[in-house]
Amino acid sequence: MRLIDWIERCIRGIGVLTAWLTVVSIAAYGALQMLDRKLQLGVSSYLPDLSTSLLFILIFLTFGYTYLRDGHVRVDVFRRHWSARCIAWIELIGGLFVLLPLAVILTYYGWDGLMRTTKFAETQLWAQRVAGVVGPILLALAGVIVALRNIAFLAGKRAQGAPEKSSGFHNGK
Repeated sequence: MRLIDWIERCIRGIGVLTAWLTVVSIAAYGALQMLDRKLQLGVSSYLPDLSTSLLFILIFLTFGYTYLRDGHVRVDVFRRHWSARCIAWIELIGGLFVLLPLAVILTYYGWDGLMRTTKFAETQLWAQRVAGVVGPILLALAGVIVALRNIAFLAGKRAQGAPEKSSGFHNGK
């Protein structure tokens, strides 16, 4: 399980680093645009889609981190009444049959987009295209981690299912 923990730390590190770099950059660029409108420096016209690109990078490179932190969107109306074993089964089935195929599809199309970008030398899109490949791979790795941890939980080798949440509806029934 050391390899799994190391991969999880890498996914979390990439997520946190990406969040800090992109959010601070988006805020700085927003401030630059406001100053540019007031002072008419003409600076913001050079990078018109920077904040959109940064937002794309932020979202794609934090998919895996969000999933590991149990931050993905779901309807918890029914879930709060379910046992930890039932939740582990649902997470396992959902991860194997929804999350992993989705990550594979996103990676495939991200790779295709990256190859088209490099072929036509649109270098300003490279960071977005790389995030479109790396992000789904990180999500798939997070899905594998969660699946393995749920299998260990269901086999009685772990005290808790995954993704782990510091507080919430995991009631241990």
